[in-house]
Amino acid sequence: MSYSVPAVTIHSLAPDRGFLPAAAALALSFARAAPESADLSRASLLLPNIKLAGPLHEALFASAGGPLLLPRINTLNGMTEPWLAALDAMPDARRQLLLHSLLRGRDWLDEGMLWDVVAELTQLFDTLTEHAVSLPDDEGALLARLESAFDLHNVQALNFEAKLVNALWRAEAQGKPSRAAARLLAAAQWLAQLDGPLIVMLESNNAGPLQALIDAAATRVPVLLLRPDRALAEGALADLLSLAWPLQNDAPPLRERMSDADGIALTPSRERLNLLAAESLESLGEAVADQVLDWLCAGKRNIALVACDRLAARRARALLERDGVLVQDETGWKMVTTRVAAVVDAWLEVLVSDAWHRALIDLLRAPLLFDDIDSVKRAQGVDALDALIREKHIPNGLERLRALAAHLPASAALLDRLIEARAAINPTQSATIAEWLRRLRKSLELLGAMSHLERDQVGMQWLEWLETRQAELAGEEGRFRFNAWRTWFNRQMDSQLFRDERIKSSVIMTHLAATRLRSFEAVIVIGADAEHLAPPSAPGWLTHAGVRRELGLPGLDAERLQLREDLAALLLSCDASVIAWQSLRRDEELMPAAEVAVLQAALELAMGQSAVAHGMPRPIGVSADIAATSPAAPSAPAARIPQRLSASAMQTLVDCPYRYFARYVLRLAELDELAEGMEKQDFGTQLHRILHDFHTAFPVLLNQSDETLIAALDSITEQAFAEAVTRNFQDHAWRLRWHKQLADYIAWQRQREVEGWRWQAGEVTLSLEHELGAGRTLTLQGRIDRIDNGRDADGDTALGLLDYKSRGLASLRTQAKDPDDIQLAFYTLLAGQHVQEAAYVALDGDTLAAVAIDKPEARAGALHDVITESFNALLDGAAMRAQGTASACAYCEMRGVCRKEWVTVDVAEESGR
Repeated sequence: MSYSVPAVTIHSLAPDRGFLPAAAALALSFARAAPESADLSRASLLLPNIKLAGPLHEALFASAGGPLLLPRINTLNGMTEPWLAALDAMPDARRQLLLHSLLRGRDWLDEGMLWDVVAELTQLFDTLTEHAVSLPDDEGALLARLESAFDLHNVQALNFEAKLVNALWRAEAQGKPSRAAARLLAAAQWLAQLDGPLIVMLESNNAGPLQALIDAAATRVPVLLLRPDRALAEGALADLLSLAWPLQNDAPPLRERMSDADGIALTPSRERLNLLAAESLESLGEAVADQVLDWLCAGKRNIALVACDRLAARRARALLERDGVLVQDETGWKMVTTRVAAVVDAWLEVLVSDAWHRALIDLLRAPLLFDDIDSVKRAQGVDALDALIREKHIPNGLERLRALAAHLPASAALLDRLIEARAAINPTQSATIAEWLRRLRKSLELLGAMSHLERDQVGMQWLEWLETRQAELAGEEGRFRFNAWRTWFNRQMDSQLFRDERIKSSVIMTHLAATRLRSFEAVIVIGADAEHLAPPSAPGWLTHAGVRRELGLPGLDAERLQLREDLAALLLSCDASVIAWQSLRRDEELMPAAEVAVLQAALELAMGQSAVAHGMPRPIGVSADIAATSPAAPSAPAARIPQRLSASAMQTLVDCPYRYFARYVLRLAELDELAEGMEKQDFGTQLHRILHDFHTAFPVLLNQSDETLIAALDSITEQAFAEAVTRNFQDHAWRLRWHKQLADYIAWQRQREVEGWRWQAGEVTLSLEHELGAGRTLTLQGRIDRIDNGRDADGDTALGLLDYKSRGLASLRTQAKDPDDIQLAFYTLLAGQHVQEAAYVALDGDTLAAVAIDKPEARAGALHDVITESFNALLDGAAMRAQGTASACAYCEMRGVCRKEWVTVDVAEESGR
């Protein structure tokens, strides 16, 4: 069939639920050569979104009323793909690498910002190509346009921008075409073979970059242009939207426009449109999930979740899946947020940090690794390694850790695998990007990750990405250091999307632009606040809004207008809609998006009342059987009561029996965090070691000079702190802090010897079998920092028990007077001999002195009775109540499970009534 006078026929349609049926009828009429012809196979129908293909097929069949040979229906990318593949376009990854190489070679910018500039330039060049805009022929002409855009003159910075953009644009144009340029070439080749009518469905009233293609096609074949026009929409909601979001630029103010709203039927509008504000992310997610469940119960099946705020949308999705409702995610999520990327990043972090302990343990526990190692043995190896790191205080150092783990076969095997994999990736030697990717894959093979990756949906997509990038960059010779390559790799992970194509559901998650011309039964816009529902801000410093305008590119005004039209079309194309947003974040009010705020104001002017509903948290049903009506008071079988007791465990029992139950019966005690640098507790441990070594060398000081003693104590101090200072230079501060006390300590010890005390031993571990009666025993155990020999007032031999504290004198005096403090009394009970003195020694602060408790043996006797009574009661099934004091509860790690605070609130509320 031939057409003698090609032309463009334009039809505007309302962007509502009737758009696709009307478009199908017009397309059918236009494409048919004869009124009764059912063969449309020579026609081509160009869609803006492939998601429209299915609904359009149905609309065409319905309009035809019988069998039909469909036209070729696809997007422009789909239509031109056969020609695009033959053009050998430059892959985006190689193109970015070329731009990076050019920038790095000219030494214009700091290397840390090169990839950001490359991303910005790539976007700018693609947009220019897409809109058929070419740059000026010389730098002077470009500079004039940039100066006009910025309204500046003779500025050196603009000269630099002109040189940068112009040089890189020309350098890129000399090689293979970019994919954007190749698409233009492919489109021309596709147009050249058209032999039937072309139907173009636009997603907005403005053809934009497609106009050149439409004009070219019209010289060969008849063209039908179908475009949305909100001015044609009818109904109450359309009338409301035309007042809130007028199409004309010279519209009067909102209040004046709404004065004409008397004729609008608000009830139908309010039935189709609701606004909802939630005070938290959680309540927003709950409100969305509840609304979807209500719609599903009402029989709605084509439901869209428009995810402006991805975090809130993901929370809603999790709540829906908990209730058995799967969500089909059209947008996908960034590869960097997946478990696969997290494991790879943990491995790279282990490499760059020389096995920093947190990254190392996270990596070794990662489920995607070591598929060839028994899971139980692996877990045991990781646990043993974690304990070793804490025991030896090893923040990092893979080789050192391997040496210390020689006696732990399971841990050593894991570390050997890491060392082998590190050798494969060789992070100290620069390489090309493709070589780095090959090394990464090899290292993951050695870590036993490949079988997991090949079975995992995300893993398979990640491996496909890895292979594609290796192939695309195989010929590039530019070499990168490990950190520079990792920066590139991280940006790639952030830009790649993963989509789970397995899920098919009547509830879909999508983004606003992807809803154009589509029709839904119900829609929720999630995150319609000013931060999330907004046009994209202009990228970095090369693409100022003025520059875009001077170069003929759409500005932010056009993007904001498009956002408003997309939102209006979405509301018009569905039966029910909710626009929802989070109204508070960290007690700071969040405003709705500008368009939503105007719509809210329009509704409230028309209604005379608030138009926004407020999402409330889901009520939590609590069974009467488990309601917290009293503090936790568990008891334990006798077999579960610990048979050993330390001073700290007894102190815990005295402070709060429930805390003892949680810590020692249930064994829920927290593991100590491994500090990067020395902390107060570590400082105290160092002082214990220093003083033990010093007194072992000098048990008596009276026959030594101060110079000798201070020099010896200083030398021992330097040796003790050497490793810590090597690991963290800032620990010099702790060393200097103790160094100030050396002379005072020598003077204090001399005075103690004058009083008749002599150092006997240090770091003494003792145990004692404590008879509870009725055949029951309990082993008391502890380590005493220091035991001195002396005499009591009667001249009899007696012991002095000292406990070093890296604290000041005032706090120790308070502790010594506390009748519930049992540490020194416990040590006195352990010693089993005549104890004349039990004291804390204040090693930190302005005054170095000892603080003794009164009558240590009497306090030990009282403690003996308390231990006997307490443990007999526990063995007999006594309740261990949550009854800690306020000071004990303030830092208790069990306060979240004991329910004591809940009960306090209940009692207070009851009293208030």
